[in-house]
Formats: sequence, C-alpha cells, structure tokens
Amino acid sequence: MRAEIVLALCILIFYLGTTPVSAAPFWLKPGTYVNYTVVVPEDARFGINDIMVKVDMLNERSFEALSRYLNVSRGENYVTVLWPMGTSYLSFKVLSVDNTTAKIRVRLELHNVVIESPDIANASVLVFSEVLTLDLETGAYIVNGTPVARPSFFIDPSAPPEPGALLLNVTVPEGGNWVMRVENLSYSRYKDFEVLTYLRTFHPPFIYLESDVVPFSLSGPNYSCSGGTSFSALYDSSTGLMIASDLSATPPEFVLMGIIRSSMEDVNASRALRRFLSEGADKRWLQGWNLYATNVGFPEERSLERPTSPLAYYFAFTVLVAFAVGFRDFRRWIG
Repeated sequence: MRAEIVLALCILIFYLGTTPVSAAPFWLKPGTYVNYTVVVPEDARFGINDIMVKVDMLNERSFEALSRYLNVSRGENYVTVLWPMGTSYLSFKVLSVDNTTAKIRVRLELHNVVIESPDIANASVLVFSEVLTLDLETGAYIVNGTPVARPSFFIDPSAPPEPGALLLNVTVPEGGNWVMRVENLSYSRYKDFEVLTYLRTFHPPFIYLESDVVPFSLSGPNYSCSGGTSFSALYDSSTGLMIASDLSATPPEFVLMGIIRSSMEDVNASRALRRFLSEGADKRWLQGWNLYATNVGFPEERSLERPTSPLAYYFAFTVLVAFAVGFRDFRRWIG
C-alpha cells in the first residue's frame, strides 16, 4: 500500500510539474541576448523587403547613419523607404536590471540597402539602434514613466497578453496616436508541426499572437504615403521567447525607433516552407524574423509529451482519485 501511495504522489508531482507557474522570465538578466535574422540569398529578386522610416522619430545616432544619404534635417517631417537586398539582423540585449526596470538595447542591421531619396542611394550597411526601458512590474516599455509598447521578443507564457491588450500606444508626428492591440491569441496554431529556425527545431505547444492593423496616412512637403502596421509572431511556451515572426510583422520596438512599417521576408525560409508544403511534411518555417542565436537556456524536451486531447483530463482525474484513495488508506494505516 505504501508503494502505491508513493507512486500516486510521484505521478501527481510530475503532472503538476508540467504546468508553468513562473510569471517572470527566468532569463531576464544583464548580458542576456536574443538574435534574429532574415536571410536573403544573392539570387533573390530586388525589392522583396522594405522598411519605411520616419526621419523625425530617429534618435541622433540612427539619424546620423541615414542622413549622409538624405538631404534632410533631423527634425524634418520626412518619410523614406529602404530596400535591404542582403541579409538583415535584429538583436535584443539586456544591458542592466534593477528592482523596477531593465534596459534593453534593440539593434537592427541592414545590408546592401537601396535608399529612396531625391536620387536613389546605396549603403553597404545601415544600423539603427535604441536603448529602451522595460518596466518589470507592467511588462511594458516606458518613456518618461508612461507605458508605450510591449516587447516583441518575449511574452509571459503563463499570462500572455489577451485579445484587446495594448501592444503599442504612441504619438507619431503628423500621424496622430497609433494604438495597436492584440487581436488573436492562439494555442493551436502550428500544433501539428515542428517549427524550424536557424538555432534549433521547436516542438508544440506554441503561443501565436496577432495584432490588429494600425492604418496610417502621412504626408509632408516632399512625400506622401499610406499603409498599415501590424505584428504577428510565434512564441515558445516554455521560455516565452519569440521563435519567429510573420513576414509582414512590424515589431513595436521598430515604431519606437522610427521605423513605422516593415515587410521582411526570409527568402531562405520561404523556399524551405514551399518545399515542406509540396511534400506534405509536418514541418514549417515562418517567413519573417527567425531566431538564430541566444544565451537563454531551453528546458530539455521530455520523452513523454503532455497530451493535448481529452485524455489529459482523464489522466488528471485518475491521478487525483488515486491520491484521494491513497490518502484515505494512509490515514487508516497510521490510525
């Protein structure tokens, strides 16, 4: 009887251990980095990727990187379009953490860039960067104490932002207030597929987040543009890290940096995805930013997967019954 009690307790502990209970990222500490890439081979067609930059939202360093190709002043109301023809890199690094906030450096590196200006210009490399302040209590980036956006590169897997939650709330010069909200949160997207990245292969369950579209229409003395900005990505359910994004996703951090819209297709991933679809494979690539490096540790995959069918509930019920019976017999045994 004692062996049965021990067995029931072990099963109960195992089952409860498969449910995440921590609400804070365990990896959020100085030195943590998470890097993504969009790979564009040399034989890809021109204009497949584009980024729209609002010049008067750039910080000084980012403006200096771009201004040599544009005849505009830093505070000028101007929007330019960049076409990165080479591979691009997006990195997030935790610079510091104190009791209430963390400093996150966001860095975007573009290669072989065609720049729309009065005359077409070319840059071998363009780098945009920003240091953002993350409020650890609210989980939002703050500017002068005001929440302005949620991070794109991670969510809290135990309490992800539900539909209606704010992803972005900023004022764009000459563009009014931009409010982006979660439109869809899914635990079933890609539930039957392995998802590949340059770092590793991920297995379900996943968390998929999709925002609504923020429409815009901007104009100035020398430009006029309109469109929509949105974000969607897939997250690892154990760490909360973003695995990859969709090709039309504009991370909220981009808007804070002055990049008001982006469409970035990983051509290498798209080609592999088309092959998987034609073969009927149970593997997928996402076509946007794909994870390729991080020092965040991932839990070892268990050989016994947690069931996603109604059998999971039957299993839990059986364990609880076994525990109750064992506890009753244990009381009789000691009595």
